[in-house]
Amino acid sequence: MTSERDGLVTSPADIVYLSRLGEACQEGAEVERINGFSFYGIGKTFSKVMEMAPGDVPRDQALWITYEVTEVVKKLIAGDPIPLGLSKGRAQEFQKQLNLMQDRYFSIEENGVKKIRFPREGDEPIPRWAWTQLQNALSNLETVLSDEMREAATYYVPRRGIYWTPALVDSAEETFPEAIRGHVPQKACDDWRAAGRCLAFSLLTASGFHAARAVESMLEAYYQLFSGKPGKTLRSWDDYIKALTKVAEGDTMPKPSGKTLSELDQMRTFDRNPIMHPRVVLSEGDARILFGSSESLIIAMAQELKAARDSGGVQPDLALIKHDTNSAA
Repeated sequence: MTSERDGLVTSPADIVYLSRLGEACQEGAEVERINGFSFYGIGKTFSKVMEMAPGDVPRDQALWITYEVTEVVKKLIAGDPIPLGLSKGRAQEFQKQLNLMQDRYFSIEENGVKKIRFPREGDEPIPRWAWTQLQNALSNLETVLSDEMREAATYYVPRRGIYWTPALVDSAEETFPEAIRGHVPQKACDDWRAAGRCLAFSLLTASGFHAARAVESMLEAYYQLFSGKPGKTLRSWDDYIKALTKVAEGDTMPKPSGKTLSELDQMRTFDRNPIMHPRVVLSEGDARILFGSSESLIIAMAQELKAARDSGGVQPDLALIKHDTNSAA
């Protein structure tokens, strides 16, 4: 296997925000896809404040601009599209200026309830000094926000071969045919999802590790069904393969496929055992080969389990803890 440092490769693709990059491949890690167009929308809305011609501002124009900008700032402060750091304080100051302007020029109180006062004919425009205060508050926000965005953990994630990046990140287990997905144990699905996510983010050795774990979880269920020993676990892949080989060589039906066992033993020797060594680092080619061969083995074992159950050759109580095919990634 060749050596390559795991890292993120930047090239045009999907934008993904990672709140904790180091945990990207752990279950429950906060990984959120960001709609890049939302940043354009924020800038477009803010520009309406800055582009007003020098001088007094007509109230009808000012009303719609301030309320539109207020909604954008509320979302920004709430962490949409991304959580703010130092710029959050500047955003709150800008929001305060917006609220002051709305209270002063566009609010009226009736029976103790504050309501919008729409502009009327003959209303004085917003004085230049008041609008300038609003522009200064926005300029302060933009200065800090600009610096913060340079440090934001936003990355371009390239496609890995034919795999669609969002599917690798969110639902890699959907690569298994729907007909047999219910025969894949939940813990195998969890590791497979982690393997896909790591592959997407170029955490290549981690992807191989999780792919091997997913096969091992499937192998455990495969052994339990064909040995007729639900809940029984063995110490190693070698133990599982030897025990299953004895079942395959016997007369009991149904029994595991010799081809599947041979491929499992080959993966054990050339992939699973070496990847446990701390000095082995996978290249993208290595990781994709292991991902593909692991996918094939999981599908093969799941198909055999389905066929064995459909034939009535095993008792229903030997069934796996089934994966909910409608569960979220």
